[in-house]
Amino acid sequence: MMAKRTNTQIKMHFCTIEMLMPQEHFLRDIAAAIDFEFIYEKVSHLYSAVGRPSIDPVVIVKTLLLGYLYGEMSERKLMSEIQVNIAYRWFLGIDLDEPVPNHSTLSQLRRRKFNNSRLFEDIFDEIVKKRINVGLVTGEVLLTDSTHIRANAANDKRETIIVQHEPSEYMKKLDEMALADGLIKESAQPKTGETKEITQSTTDADCGLMNRPGKPTGFHYLNHQTIDGGSGIITDVFVTSGNTLDHQHHAARINYQVDKFGLATTAIGGDAGYDVPEVHAEMYKRGIKTYIPRKASSAKELESMFPREAFEYNHTLDAYICPIGCLLSFSSFRKGRGVKRYQSRASDCRDCPLKVSCIAGKGKIKCFERSYHWTEYEKQHENDKTERYLEVQKLRKIWCEDTFAHQKARHCLTRAKMRGIAQVSEQCLLSACAVNLKRMIATLKTPLPASYFIKNLVLHTIARDF
Repeated sequence: MMAKRTNTQIKMHFCTIEMLMPQEHFLRDIAAAIDFEFIYEKVSHLYSAVGRPSIDPVVIVKTLLLGYLYGEMSERKLMSEIQVNIAYRWFLGIDLDEPVPNHSTLSQLRRRKFNNSRLFEDIFDEIVKKRINVGLVTGEVLLTDSTHIRANAANDKRETIIVQHEPSEYMKKLDEMALADGLIKESAQPKTGETKEITQSTTDADCGLMNRPGKPTGFHYLNHQTIDGGSGIITDVFVTSGNTLDHQHHAARINYQVDKFGLATTAIGGDAGYDVPEVHAEMYKRGIKTYIPRKASSAKELESMFPREAFEYNHTLDAYICPIGCLLSFSSFRKGRGVKRYQSRASDCRDCPLKVSCIAGKGKIKCFERSYHWTEYEKQHENDKTERYLEVQKLRKIWCEDTFAHQKARHCLTRAKMRGIAQVSEQCLLSACAVNLKRMIATLKTPLPASYFIKNLVLHTIARDF
């Protein structure tokens, strides 16, 4: 028989928000796993000792975190949801009869008080340290990749500017080493006044114009993330402009997080974008093996019948030996490029029967450029022949690519909410915190040793569902 409710009246109930909050709720798990009291110490220097009481900074941080946990990019909509959501009120400690802060208050505090502070990085680090302390993040294998984030800037609002061209810190370091080894004269100085043209957004000067094959063209940021291969926990987040190459900051970021967290890292994995001598050499110096695919050979190398691999390098002579036994001796070091140039003698190549296949066009000599750290590069690539290489590459695809896809689908990483590299870094850090919290709760409820994840690769399911 159908029932019909009539004469319903508003009743007075005696209950607490604790009674209304479901016992089996994700936010209860987070509250039990993370004590957010450490935030008071991190932000105490941002507040005055006198004046009107502020909104609790823990409430502000938790509110921002809620938006990333549940994929709500609009702060206005988020505050409206908190108004009626009991679970959200319970997590924030806002009782049923308390007003919810206005969305503009949240925005202004984030922009004016917490902007350019280390608060969000400190929150991220605290979550990572929790997992390290219980042994679920070892950092034995670190996997790195980057993803583009569309900037909050119109592509047609641009200008061309001229900037000073400066070699990277790594190239400057190589120049110093070459000077110490006597490869260049002490009087040699880098060229001054070198400039280059770049396209810059007039809306957001911090973003960069991305123009890569297979990537969308326009103004973007790059979010570089490192993930622990055993647990899937993100251990480092670093944001750059969209016209930055993947490998430029990789070695520094690996060293930074290994030293900061005291990780016992023995291997790193990445895609071919990180296959540069700088990365291999820096990791080799730390005793870390690299599992990175070789870059595809250039069209110029493919056209030659005798590429570099056909020439044997002699460490004693510091020279290459061609297939018929002639030497390509060291001729010069290119400042700002970090490469040593080797070339043959014209008399050796003049009557060589292999000249047509070896030297393109009307060239008279064979030339090679060898990176200063090419020896370490070749030693690291000996790892390509091992089973461990295939294992690390599988982990990289599972964790790095799936994590980025998940963040863009569910955790506010589709586009940049704000402008400026500091604000986009905040967005990427909070998105990473949301992923780390979900994976942390998943492993707490179904604890498994890290070795199980590495050997069986079953965390693909967690990466997909969380």
